[in-house]
Amino acid sequence: FFMSSIIAVILIAVFLLMPLVAYLIFWYEAANSPYGRTLEQESNGKPFLWMLRGLLSSICSNMVVVCLFPLGFIKKLWRPGPNDPKEGTPVVLIHGLYHNASAWAFYRWRLRRKGYGRIYAFTYSSWNSTFWDIYGKLETWMARVERDCPGEDIVMVGHSMGGLLAKTYAAKRDASQSSGIRRVITIGSPYKGSKMVVFGLGLLADSLRYQGPLIRELENFEPSSSLPCVAFYSPVDNMVLPPESLMPPSGWTRERTAPLGHMGALYHGPTFKRVLWYIEEAVSGIRKGGI
Repeated sequence: FFMSSIIAVILIAVFLLMPLVAYLIFWYEAANSPYGRTLEQESNGKPFLWMLRGLLSSICSNMVVVCLFPLGFIKKLWRPGPNDPKEGTPVVLIHGLYHNASAWAFYRWRLRRKGYGRIYAFTYSSWNSTFWDIYGKLETWMARVERDCPGEDIVMVGHSMGGLLAKTYAAKRDASQSSGIRRVITIGSPYKGSKMVVFGLGLLADSLRYQGPLIRELENFEPSSSLPCVAFYSPVDNMVLPPESLMPPSGWTRERTAPLGHMGALYHGPTFKRVLWYIEEAVSGIRKGGI
């Protein structure tokens, strides 16, 4: 009974209390900045309804994350197998802080249904690693991906810190003038860091602090204007504060999602459809009317 009680307390904290506290902090930050007025206008005078939607999506997505997390350890799910179809644009997926490749379970399923047979999900440990440690592993891993797909267009999609990794890799490969990267798509990435990382554990989380040294260093790595880049952001993201931190560098396409919690876009059908649209546009080079 004692162990059951402990588990119940932990689950309540993860699924309910943490998202609730995060949204209280979000509202405090928004209400004491110009973003409060922006949120009021964009929500047509219903900011609390938007935050409620964000809270509910955060609770639901946290539950999904916990249930799917073990899938991240099944390596064969996250790289094309010898018998998988060699069709569709190669898509590289990079998860965020504290997550693993299971973050992309929904995207992998939907992409495969759309005919994408070459899906690569990079995974890393958020513990005892620095951003540059992880980036070094990404470079080695991407070299194998590019050998698997010689001369082919590749699209990179990153969530949260994964977006910063993708942006940095694309910028460095751009400089080498030998890159096959045709588009970078980020979802909920903290381009200027986040004040919420003060609640995180480990040196990696601490390095992502708002306008910290690492964030300022990463500003030096920007893909060239010839590489189309897209940043998706939620107007009520509860993990990236202040909200202005979600805004990408100039020249990027910015696309606002529905009111979602930080993890919500990973499991949100309409957001996936827009991401897919940009993936398809990157290769065709022709804007389509939609999907």
